[in-house]
Amino acid sequence: MKTIQYLTLMLVLGWDATQAQNVDYNKIILPDRVQSQDFGEKLVQLAWKNHPKNEILKRELLIAQYQVGRSAADWMDLITIQGNLNEINIKGADPNFPVFFPRYNFGLIIPLGVFVTNPNETKQNKQRLLIAQDEINAQKLEIRRVVLKAYNEYLMRERIFKIQSQQFSDIESNFKLVEQRFKNGEITFELYTASQTDLNRASILLLESDRDYKNAKLDLEQLIGVRLEDVM
Repeated sequence: MKTIQYLTLMLVLGWDATQAQNVDYNKIILPDRVQSQDFGEKLVQLAWKNHPKNEILKRELLIAQYQVGRSAADWMDLITIQGNLNEINIKGADPNFPVFFPRYNFGLIIPLGVFVTNPNETKQNKQRLLIAQDEINAQKLEIRRVVLKAYNEYLMRERIFKIQSQQFSDIESNFKLVEQRFKNGEITFELYTASQTDLNRASILLLESDRDYKNAKLDLEQLIGVRLEDVM
């Protein structure tokens, strides 16, 4: 009995946990009117606002909304109204022939298929609308992931560049001392060339880190659509 109660409790807790994990897509990317203090969130907002693919998805959503509204009224196009005018009543009937028809008569033709075709079409358009909304939600998640990942990469490359710059400066200062001591005849040529090799190696690392830092900046700017300096 205790086992059954335990399993029941776990199922209830598991269900609550699942319910609590529902995503609020309106919070994935903050609206323009919300000014976040987090710089990464600002970049996500800019990327969502400026990326052309996002505009395509938004327009596809609008089209899906129009289709739903249109399909709700399409059934009216299938209905035909007919009217006839009885000329005998207008011109005057022959008294020898009785008239059994009214002067005017109207008819309304409704295809029976409209009661099946139109509701199905409306349901399909509503599903397309849901698909368009889901595509936007998926794009929000993707934009947030890609932008924050690119921002983290940029921060790391910036830090590495600063470290390499400091290291190069230290090695360069040391090389100048070694070079002066070599000129004074205080150290051997081997020590001088070893110091020069260290300087060359540090110079290469500095150039590589500078390149990686600039490329990371370009990758981030491609996502947000503006220069990073303009955001700061």
